[in-house]
Amino acid sequence: MLKIALLGAGSHSEHVHGPSLACYAQEHPGEVELAAVCDLREERARLFRDKFGFRRVYTHMDEMLDRERPDACWVISPLELTRELAGTVMARGIPVFFEKPPGRNLQEAEELAQIAARAGGPNMVAFNRRWAPCTRQALEWANHHGPFEYLYARMVRVARRDEQFAFGTGIHLLDCVRALAEAHLGKVAAAHTTRLRAPSGVFNFHVDLTFASGARGRCDLLPTGGLVEESYALFGPTCVITFSLPWLAWPDLRTDGRAELWVEGKLADSQTWPADPAFSSSGFYGETVEFISALKQGRKPCPSPQEAVVSVALAEAVQEGRDIVLRSLVHRG
Repeated sequence: MLKIALLGAGSHSEHVHGPSLACYAQEHPGEVELAAVCDLREERARLFRDKFGFRRVYTHMDEMLDRERPDACWVISPLELTRELAGTVMARGIPVFFEKPPGRNLQEAEELAQIAARAGGPNMVAFNRRWAPCTRQALEWANHHGPFEYLYARMVRVARRDEQFAFGTGIHLLDCVRALAEAHLGKVAAAHTTRLRAPSGVFNFHVDLTFASGARGRCDLLPTGGLVEESYALFGPTCVITFSLPWLAWPDLRTDGRAELWVEGKLADSQTWPADPAFSSSGFYGETVEFISALKQGRKPCPSPQEAVVSVALAEAVQEGRDIVLRSLVHRG
């Protein structure tokens, strides 16, 4: 039985990681033990324990790791602490599942990748879009159709004015584009970003992509577009695959996930996924299954900290509005 600990019982853990782990434990009896949860706020940790079925509560990370000796640790921390906390746990030889972005910048992401390489064992960065049911369905359809000549992806948000939008949030879309490309377009080779200040005062990001196969693509990141949407499309000579992520936020915002397969102008297949429960339809449960499966099988999960370095490099370039050649990027460590 795999012994699991979780560090950080904040709102993100409560909404997605706690429900995902509790669901896995219920659906796979005898496979995992939700051993301990740690948070600086003891009351918060106790509430989390009681809600999701963890056994013990701690307020100090080292004490939890020393006493529990877990087989894996979920590190769900603020971005400014990711390098320190995830790096410390991995350096102890404990497999770690930790949130995106893996560090505040490319340097920290590379440092975490190096620590993961030295530690060995499974370690994983939480890019949930890769594991959303609509993404998995699109990838399955793509295995039977193609080749593909063009990719388009769009992320639109409402009233997002954070200065690091492309890096902190847009990295989700850019990483999912990488996953699609690696499966069917020969990886992202290069990106050219046009960063334009919108009338609202924020920057919009328009990214033109070149893939190793020779195909092209485009990503648009619009933080104040008046709509909450994230969608993807693969275009081939006779086939189009589209999918959009589900959303469940605010009392009046609920959008189900959807994927469609079009072949020679006709709708060949379509599927939808209800927005609720969000931890399942948005891919958080899927990434939990991937990490635990990797632990059991002794393999690298997807994406590993080493693989995530490329997504960080791409997102950092987009945020700064500069071009980047990725085919020459070497994973250090």
